[in-house]
Amino acid sequence: MSQRFRAAGSTGGIARISHQQLLCLVYTLHFTAAVLVLPATLARYGHSGGWLAPLLAFAVSALPVSLLLALVVRQHPQRGFADLACHLLGPFLGRLLGLLTGVFNLLIAALCVRDVVEVTPVAILPATPTWAVAVPFILVAVYGAYSGVEVMARLSFFCVVATLVVVVLSVGTLTGLIHPLRLLPFFDRHPLQLVMASWSSIGWFAECWSFLGLAVLVDRREKVGRALVLGAAFAAVMLMTFTALAITVFGHQLVAEFTFPVYSLVQQVTIGEFVERLDVFMFSIWLVGMVVKTSTHFWLAADGAGFALGLKNESRLYPALGLIAFVVTTLIPSLSWLFLFSTETWTPLSVSLGLGVPGILLVASWVRQRQQRQQREMGA
Repeated sequence: MSQRFRAAGSTGGIARISHQQLLCLVYTLHFTAAVLVLPATLARYGHSGGWLAPLLAFAVSALPVSLLLALVVRQHPQRGFADLACHLLGPFLGRLLGLLTGVFNLLIAALCVRDVVEVTPVAILPATPTWAVAVPFILVAVYGAYSGVEVMARLSFFCVVATLVVVVLSVGTLTGLIHPLRLLPFFDRHPLQLVMASWSSIGWFAECWSFLGLAVLVDRREKVGRALVLGAAFAAVMLMTFTALAITVFGHQLVAEFTFPVYSLVQQVTIGEFVERLDVFMFSIWLVGMVVKTSTHFWLAADGAGFALGLKNESRLYPALGLIAFVVTTLIPSLSWLFLFSTETWTPLSVSLGLGVPGILLVASWVRQRQQRQQREMGA
């Protein structure tokens, strides 16, 4: 089976991204959706030490899954996603993996749309109907997916730089409100409270198993592991930073009560008398990041589902994927239900797939290599 690399949308060429672009893209995929909704959960369960939870989640989730994924890609440097899946698992199981990847990424895209629907009325458009936010956003995200993952990888670099700018401005202008002692103690009940606080973020980080379709596009396969690990590590550090800033300014009790603590934090930032709405700037950056994240997951969903269905041109799937994402978004009753779903269902599912799929691919690779070695020995 020929390699099924797909370039920018309709061009049909071979898509390639550098390991630096993969790093920025992985950071954006891990960080963007989490930065607004996750700090409240971290403070609710971890209290003053909740800001440490992303580091624990990275260590037990993102790090092992990224290393397993990188090992799979490195052992088969000349194979694309479809070729790799069929080579290791056979045609039927390979297509089943493609379908699983497509459905998983489509669900993430739908959850991203729901996040945008929840945040946008709070930030700039109060009392806006769900469809009025969801439909334009899905159209932009589908267009981004059609433009190709290379475009999203380049745009993710902007998200990295803009996030750093927000951190610098926040620290520089909120110095008088920051009380570092609010970060202590690390745990006031028992050490397991940090595990409870990190549970949701463990599931978020475990989603990186679905980045296999991105990893196979990197021009230097030996750098894939470094890009995956560093991108996730940078996202964990930034989540720790924003959560710590919110706790030092508001205290963990108040952060736990906020729906979007980081948005409330940025609202406190003023620069002289000419910049008093940095929250709008923050929302704009976040929205661009969500476009990148949602578009990338649409692209991954089309790549996996297109392979499973035997399509030569996956772009035909984008309208259907956008429509399904809209339907799933409307079926989510509330943000509180979404938090509960993330904790009780999504995290166990994501962790199981995150460790299971790369593990199965590695075992299949070892079996395949052993069979080839035995055949060479018999032939000699």
